[in-house]
Parts: sequence; C-alpha cells; structure tokens
Amino acid sequence: MTIFADVEVQEGTLGKLVMARLKPNQDLTESVEALCREHGMRTAIVRGALGSLIDAHLEYRTADGWRTTEIVGPGVEILNVFGEIGFGDDSQPHANQLQGVVADIDGKIHAGRFVRGSNLSFITIELTVQEWIPKAA
Repeated sequence: MTIFADVEVQEGTLGKLVMARLKPNQDLTESVEALCREHGMRTAIVRGALGSLIDAHLEYRTADGWRTTEIVGPGVEILNVFGEIGFGDDSQPHANQLQGVVADIDGKIHAGRFVRGSNLSFITIELTVQEWIPKAA
C-alpha cells in the first residue's frame, strides 16, 4: 500500500561543499545563485545559514494563494535556511526556492520562502551549500 501518490525519488551523489560569508547588503538568494555559478554547481542544496537581514520578505501559501509578509528590522535574525538552487541548460536559475525561519527584533518567529531580491544581509550571513550530482538516466 502506497501512502504518497506523487513521490519522485532522484538518485545521485553529493559533491563540493562550499562555506561562504555574505557581506552587508547582498541579497540572500541572488548570492547563493552566484556562489553556485562561481563553483560550477548546476544543482546545489543549501544546508543552512545564520546571520542577519536588514528586513526579511517571506512568501507563504494560504487557501487564497501566495501572500508576502515583511518582517521589519534592521537586524532580523536568520535561524535557518534550506532549499535547492538549480540552473537550466541556459544557465538561468530555475525554481530556486530558499525557505527559512527568521526572528524579528522582538523575538517573534516567522517562516516562509525568501523573496528573491528582497532579503539583504545586515552585517554578515554565513552559509553552507553542497553540490548535488544527479545520477545519469
């Protein structure tokens, strides 16, 4: 008996492990994409990150569709970041969805998908990215 109807399993191996520090005013998603390009990673998994954002802009799904929320800083703390970064044959990013958990200046917790281009590092962000190499079909 199958519990999950739409499950896709991809075989592969882990490749390069890259640890980096983002400087102030660098966008989280765009910086991870640039880091992957720089190190020749077509697909990578974000293992985690910590640091702070000036403000955070997160998306989350509701019954009525996607909503965006702004968490006002400065100094929104990153508690976790995870997700996948991938590039198509044209080297353009596709379906890059970094998700995470942040805490506002009052300690309230927020979670969602980071809006690309809208999450600038405040002081620094340290992150770990690992290459994913899919098994050839």
